[in-house]
Amino acid sequence: MPYTTHRGHRLYYEESGRGEHPLLLLNGLTMSTAGWTLLLPRLEARYRLVRTDLLGQGQSDKPLGDAYSLPEQAKLVAHLLDTLEVERCHVVGLSYGGMVAQHLAHLHPERIDHLVLAATLACSDAVDKAIAASWVAAAKSGGTELRFAVSLPWLFSNRYLSSHPEQISELKTVATLFDWDAVLRLLAGMREHDARTWLPTISAPTRVIVGSEDRLTPLHQSEMLSTYMPHAQLVPIPGAGHALHLESAEQFARLVMEFCPG
Repeated sequence: MPYTTHRGHRLYYEESGRGEHPLLLLNGLTMSTAGWTLLLPRLEARYRLVRTDLLGQGQSDKPLGDAYSLPEQAKLVAHLLDTLEVERCHVVGLSYGGMVAQHLAHLHPERIDHLVLAATLACSDAVDKAIAASWVAAAKSGGTELRFAVSLPWLFSNRYLSSHPEQISELKTVATLFDWDAVLRLLAGMREHDARTWLPTISAPTRVIVGSEDRLTPLHQSEMLSTYMPHAQLVPIPGAGHALHLESAEQFARLVMEFCPG
């Protein structure tokens, strides 16, 4: 299995696709590289795709500690690009991955061609911290079952919850596979996120995508991103919730392909 190692930490990654231009996909909080499956048929036809499990995710290392910081995650991603001899690439960051992408664009602007920030935050505010605290409390008192039930209305739209009971059941099974201690470290790093002071310095062309029913990373956060960033455009997806890679995979892929040249 392909890994790259930096500062003693291993990151798992995958490459695929028939295109020449690299496009890097950065996972949401509890995703792994497998979470992008629904988008792959369209994106692989156009790009050289790079997917990675960030520190604390999937098949990557999960070192002990208080938190996995977002700047450190961005540095690990930059090292991965070095390993793959990718000088510049398009970057798509979903949710947690969108915060890592912001730090990558801030710390390594020379590596970014086009930037897509989907269902993500400009800053972690009191509401975000309270939501995270509720998940932690649910896990402590009721384990995976209660934590999953508490998270559902934050992650999915009314349409998806009403019409995809089988997929929700499958996702519940997948949730039992998470390393919850590692997720806690990811959450701790996310709670420190506040990019507002340096977002105006990001010069990459940027598309900000958000579901109109996203309750976890709501529209006002995406409006903040598109306002603070000088070359950003906001594109809502009507009727979609937070999990755009599942709910609106075709539309999400199309919005990426329209914006990021192949």
